[in-house]
Amino acid sequence: MAGKARNSMMVQARRRTEELAVKRREREETLQSLATDYHVAKMTADATVKEAERQAADLIAKAKAEAEDTAEEMKETVRKMLATGETRQGVAELLDVSISYVRSIDVASTKKDAHKEPGEPSVIGAQGDDESGNSPSVAVTSEPNAA
Repeated sequence: MAGKARNSMMVQARRRTEELAVKRREREETLQSLATDYHVAKMTADATVKEAERQAADLIAKAKAEAEDTAEEMKETVRKMLATGETRQGVAELLDVSISYVRSIDVASTKKDAHKEPGEPSVIGAQGDDESGNSPSVAVTSEPNAA
């Protein structure tokens, strides 16, 4: 009888072990499926961010190009104001910018005019009207400095 009891206990132990193994495999399959869902969601989020960054870079590049065009329009307006005979100081005061900014545009347009072919129109600007009476060359800036 001791052998039958032992066999019965062994059978019960095997069944219990198999039940636990089945539950463990089911839990592992569930965990693996959830881990896959997690990684898919992470990859989707990363792709979404990457696409948004690409679109933002495109938008920034477009805005910079438009800003450059606008800056050129601003400079052309300053040139036209100088061409009316207004002084650099007068233009600077009207636009609320520094005289050096106006001078830099005037000097740049004068240099550009010197390189033009004969017969091309040129912009004539006022010279030498800052506070000190000097007219030194200044590099062209893209943004006006407040006076």
